[in-house]
Amino acid sequence: MGAIFFYIFIYFVGYYGSNILNMFTVRPLITNRFIAALVPVVGVAILHGYMIATKPPPASQNITVESALFSYVIMPVVIVTLGAIYFMWNTRRGEEEEAEEAARKAAEEVEEDGEPERTSAEEEFEANAEKAELKNSSDEIADADKKRKEL
Repeated sequence: MGAIFFYIFIYFVGYYGSNILNMFTVRPLITNRFIAALVPVVGVAILHGYMIATKPPPASQNITVESALFSYVIMPVVIVTLGAIYFMWNTRRGEEEEAEEAARKAAEEVEEDGEPERTSAEEEFEANAEKAELKNSSDEIADADKKRKEL
């Protein structure tokens, strides 16, 4: 039982360590903290498993190396990994629900206002399109005038 709490502690150290690292950088280096926090867990598990496999078990415990590896390394790491995947999935689902709600609110605002608010980029694009149309039409007029003069 203590090994599970130990690996959960290591996971949270990695999770919040990646959060602090992202705060110190200009742009986030670690985009998925849930999975990145598993790196120290796996590293500690490898070291822990190596120590269990190379040292003899305590004389007072009647335990084999395989059962010690399973109960003190493999099982806690699997539990922590499943927890990380669950929390990552749960957070992603919450973000999707927020995005859907924002889209629904935007659609409701459009229905209330009748026409969506236009951004300056859209207005600039339309102004450039109108200029291009005017230029094309003036070129066509000039070409037609040249043809008339030639006839």
